[in-house]
Amino acid sequence: MPELIFPLDEVLLLAEHAAAAPANADPVADEPPGPALLLAAADGIYLLSNGLPQLDAAPGQPHAYGIRAVYADGYGPGTPTAARDAATGTTGETLTGIPVPAPVLRRLRATAADYDLFTIMLGATHALLGVARRHPGSNRGRPAPTSG
Repeated sequence: MPELIFPLDEVLLLAEHAAAAPANADPVADEPPGPALLLAAADGIYLLSNGLPQLDAAPGQPHAYGIRAVYADGYGPGTPTAARDAATGTTGETLTGIPVPAPVLRRLRATAADYDLFTIMLGATHALLGVARRHPGSNRGRPAPTSG
């Protein structure tokens, strides 16, 4: 099962946008209407918010066609088609909706202090979402030990 890795703080920004937006784009597949992250496999592999109005990218920020995007580690713009297809387990460009209901958003917020990665493991019929640390054993979000 391929695993895609994204920076959690940037994914949280997209999820917050989707949840707070006055409207959301229509579902792209069988996911329910409402806030969602959109996993796109096109020129790279990236996440977008489905919130409307769309979240524009500021100068110097990663984007897909001017819309704020968060690219998977190692799958930025210019990713070879074969690598993209192998990582997603599909052939060709795809768009997959990942719902972000309130409990998922709360979990992302709660874990952002201690974790810095958002992971997606793609299966044939589902996606498994997770969080992780880039450097296991780091003390991100925790007070530094004191000596004495």
